[in-house]
This record gives sequence, structure tokens and C-alpha cells, in this order.
Amino acid sequence: MTHDVDAVAGEGDAFALRTSDEGSARLLRAFGEIDIMSAPTLRSALLPALESVERVVLDLSQVSFLGSSGLAVLVEGRDQAQQYDRQLRLVCASRVVIRALEVTGIRDLFDISPDLASALEH
Repeated sequence: MTHDVDAVAGEGDAFALRTSDEGSARLLRAFGEIDIMSAPTLRSALLPALESVERVVLDLSQVSFLGSSGLAVLVEGRDQAQQYDRQLRLVCASRVVIRALEVTGIRDLFDISPDLASALEH
């Protein structure tokens, strides 16, 4: 299964989300800015995925901005993963994403992989 969603995330950068199944995992690949305009699109893909499969990998390596709305979606996803006894892994190769998680003090809440291959092999 592959599904693509494109949404305008503001006046500059577009946001895109690509969803596919990789073995037993659901892979969500985000591109562009995750802000107040695009966070609902991410939420509408992430939360249902956590209800339907045991492992969700959210690839944020192509994200150029992660605002507070996007961080809130990640925390909500983590909470839902715990509620349903699911695994949520983040791929964070971008300093932009890592910095946002560190500054807000939530980095340690997540299972973070440096690349997609390592996130999928667990």
C-alpha cells in the first residue's frame, strides 16, 4: 500500500506525506515544514496508523521545520502508541528536528533512529 498526501504548509514550503507498508511496519515519510497548517495532515495519518499496525516508523529526515503543532502531534502519537501497546519510531537525521526535540525536552520520550534502514530492522 502506498498513499501520498500533499498539503500547502504556508506561503513558502509545501508539506508532503508518503505512506507505505514496509514488511510489518507502516512507514510515514514527511517532507517540508510541519507547522500549524500541516500538523493536522500528519495527525490524520499517524493516529489511524497506530491503531491499525503494531509498528509505525515516522521518517522526519526530510523535514525542514518542526513547530510546536508538529511536536504536539508527535507527543499525541507517542501517547496513543503506549495506549495501544504499539511501537512508534522516529527517523531523525535532520539537526532541525533533533534540535526541536531537545529544546522542548521531549527527545527522550521517543525511540529515535538515525536512518530509515535501522528504524525498519528492529
